[in-house]
Amino acid sequence: MTDFFAYSAWLELTQPISVQPKRNASATATATATITAARQSGWRWSVWALVIGLATLFFCMAVPAIAAEGDDFHDKLMLLGTGPLGGSLEPIGNTLCEAINAKRSATLVRCLPMNSAGSLFNANAVANGSLQLGLGQEDLVAQTHKSMTVKKGSQLRAVALMHTTPIAVMVRKASGITALEQIRQGRVNVGNRGSGDRLNALAVMKALNLRESDLAGATDLSASESAEAFCKGTVDVVINALAHPSAFYKRLLDCDGEFLDIPSEVIVKMQSDNIWLRPMAIAAGLYGSAQQLVNTVGMRNLLFTHAEVDDEAIFRVATLIRTQFKKLLDDQPALSTMVQMEIGDVPGLGAPLHPGALRALQGGKR
Repeated sequence: MTDFFAYSAWLELTQPISVQPKRNASATATATATITAARQSGWRWSVWALVIGLATLFFCMAVPAIAAEGDDFHDKLMLLGTGPLGGSLEPIGNTLCEAINAKRSATLVRCLPMNSAGSLFNANAVANGSLQLGLGQEDLVAQTHKSMTVKKGSQLRAVALMHTTPIAVMVRKASGITALEQIRQGRVNVGNRGSGDRLNALAVMKALNLRESDLAGATDLSASESAEAFCKGTVDVVINALAHPSAFYKRLLDCDGEFLDIPSEVIVKMQSDNIWLRPMAIAAGLYGSAQQLVNTVGMRNLLFTHAEVDDEAIFRVATLIRTQFKKLLDDQPALSTMVQMEIGDVPGLGAPLHPGALRALQGGKR
């Protein structure tokens, strides 16, 4: 992203969700320019120009811009929180914004993807109005929605079901670790703060009755940083949850890594703490003929927003996702497990469905 777009995005992030009526920007600019010219000119011209400029400014402030029916709505610029480089949320978010922007001449909605620390950061940023859209693990969205400590966490709203992410435990063969309960012997990357990966790693460790102090070593690296450390031999165990297939896991496998199963008794313990976890598997042969089936646990991911984001804007985004569903899957392999939301899915979502998304689900009925 260029410095200009980074600065523009920063400006947007510092503003709360807009609730002010839209004005005729071009007319306002013209009036302002007229007044400025009046100030810089002689008194005769200044008097008349000032009168005209003030009249124009008053008129455009009093009369909204003329727009096509249904096109006068807020939140036409959506900032989408994705994830860190090397993870799956980042490319998925980029693909989603590309699809939205490709249709912006018809929808009038523009999407700007923003790299972030991950799911937990996105949930908090959407709750406080810094982002209009976020991607993240359903369990963390639900946790934020019900939190008594996150201001406006209860305002989180679901927009669409996205992909599933199995929790993967990868070890270096050279470490001698062959079973999950042996990870205490290794140097474990617990994940960067603010990410779902860190919470997933801590959940696995809790089910094993392990604390960071019990490990031979612990790091808090991001996904891309952990891959570098794994291949250099300074990290023995990486625990995270990405969509499959993933270039990240391919790289770790090429660096003499292998997947570990999460035993069923560990899965039961993890589910007792987190009702949103589901038994999952990483298919055999996904990363070559030698890779075997991996039993694990994982979660769904959501596209989510804030209750105060304009219904029409969310309706157009949700409708685009439904109509462009196949293309999204074709354009982004990480979305291979994405499913179309149905009415029956609504009661079980990690956050209430936004009214605009519900209207899209009902075929546009108001």
